[in-house]
Amino acid sequence: MTTVRLLLTVLAAPLFLAAHEDRAFAQAPGVSEWSVEGAARVRLVAGGLWPDGSLKAGLEFRLEPGWKTYWTNPGPTGVPPRLDFAGSHNFARAEPFWPAPVRFDDGGTSSIGYSGTLVVPLRIEAADTAKPVVLKLALEYGLCEKICIPAHADLELGLAADAEPDEMVAAQFKAFEARVPRLAVMGGKAPLAITGAGRTMAGLEIDVRFPEGAAIKDLFAGVSSGVSVGVPQKLESGSWRIKLRSGPPPKIVDLVAVADDQAIKVPLALDDLPSRP
Repeated sequence: MTTVRLLLTVLAAPLFLAAHEDRAFAQAPGVSEWSVEGAARVRLVAGGLWPDGSLKAGLEFRLEPGWKTYWTNPGPTGVPPRLDFAGSHNFARAEPFWPAPVRFDDGGTSSIGYSGTLVVPLRIEAADTAKPVVLKLALEYGLCEKICIPAHADLELGLAADAEPDEMVAAQFKAFEARVPRLAVMGGKAPLAITGAGRTMAGLEIDVRFPEGAAIKDLFAGVSSGVSVGVPQKLESGSWRIKLRSGPPPKIVDLVAVADDQAIKVPLALDDLPSRP
């Protein structure tokens, strides 16, 4: 089966893939051991190289039905993921690319995250590009069914520039890379665009244009570590409101707009943002 056909299998038949990929990945090089905690399994997988020559890895979650984990801004009741690569060898830095999340109704509140299978692509920079990297990750994450509990995983994986990923692994990477929001600018001309933003007494007000006929139309807001903002809520006017938490406001809010299988990210600088009534 070719990579293209495998990718279509990932996108069109996730239940079939979930039933068979354990065996496929068990035979593949470049995967760490599973860390199992309750209803979740987590591991690292190697994915070859990014176009700039940096190493590609992935953080893979498998959650049992009815369970979820959280995005970087999880909402008022969730636990944001924390990735610590401090124990790695020949390691310079890591950049995670979180796929577009979904909104969960928690009975009066909303949480933001993922269910089922998730792969978070990672761009890994080596301290010395001529040598392999030993990636060690201490992961803290939230795991939730009816109540949320903190979970932990210690993962280790060797990465080498000349290692080729297994075809099934590469196909799954492509599927989740396609769900990572693409960088866009304010006021873009595409059918999915963030068209305006301003400050109000209640926080931020954001205007979004969604493609006609889209079944899923949502907006999320992410910020740097240590600062939080509210979960965007749609107003009767059609705009979206984001409440700012108490304390110093963030300098930049990453706005993520989602329409079905499309997602964009627009960094919004709060300095000099115009006021609205």
